[in-house]
Amino acid sequence: MASTVPVIVFSKECMEPGTKPWIRACDEIVQALEHHGCFVAEYEGFPRELRDSIFGIAKELFDLPHETKVRSPDSAHSKGYIPSYPGTPLLEGLNIDGAEKLEACEKFTALMWPSGNAHFCKTAHSYAREIAKLEKVVTRMVFECYGLRQYCDSHTESTTYLLRILKYKKPGENEGNINSVPHTDKTFLSILYQNSVRGLEVMTKDGEWVTFEPSPSSFMVMAGDACVGWSNGRIKPCYHRINVREDKLIRYSLGVFSYNTGAIEIPKELIDQDHPRQFKSFNHLDFLRFYDMSQGRTKAQCLIKAYCGV
Repeated sequence: MASTVPVIVFSKECMEPGTKPWIRACDEIVQALEHHGCFVAEYEGFPRELRDSIFGIAKELFDLPHETKVRSPDSAHSKGYIPSYPGTPLLEGLNIDGAEKLEACEKFTALMWPSGNAHFCKTAHSYAREIAKLEKVVTRMVFECYGLRQYCDSHTESTTYLLRILKYKKPGENEGNINSVPHTDKTFLSILYQNSVRGLEVMTKDGEWVTFEPSPSSFMVMAGDACVGWSNGRIKPCYHRINVREDKLIRYSLGVFSYNTGAIEIPKELIDQDHPRQFKSFNHLDFLRFYDMSQGRTKAQCLIKAYCGV
């Protein structure tokens, strides 16, 4: 029988450090990441007012003229604007680097709407800040489960976030799919949210593909290559792909991606006789540059071993 992706409920009690629900969730999260590289977070505290408004502003953003969207600048983490390429004619995306900070959202909004759009700015910033809060909780749980609480604060202080807003159109009769090649993210953690149109598929430990069933409070949390390196290979990379099948519907997806702005040290506590050192310490931004220079056929792979493997 094929395994399924674990579902972990983030209740109010679960979010309180030191409580029994917190400790239980720590164990469940690490088990999920070690076996599958991902889990579904049922985030009960996700504000209701964001559930609909976030997809409303996504539509508003992509309805802008092309000449407006290309104003979005590239950053160290990603392209600012992801246009529809000949190879991926159904996908379009925009990135807001540092979206958990109000000034970053204000700057992006001013580029897209020089006359202002307070609703977009407030919604994008509130969403990024809320998901960054969830990411910090998950990260702390992972550190604590491994007995590494003393390293968590410095890691969190060096973490920045990228908000990626994506639009997917349904393939036509003579069009290929959008991103059907299995790949891993180059992040520390990725947290994905989508509207009711299914499309995200993740690979379980048995090599089976599982379709993420969206709901207003469900998020897919995935380990990126940097997390694999930090954990000395204990955490597995999450291979995933996009396969939109639903007719005449547009899929909107939002990703909040975490990156470390400094050096990522592999904790000595994660290196022992059963887990010999697999990776050297590395700089996350340098790793992203290595990824950018990699050949197209290798970009879909987990590249952290090639970059800093022992």
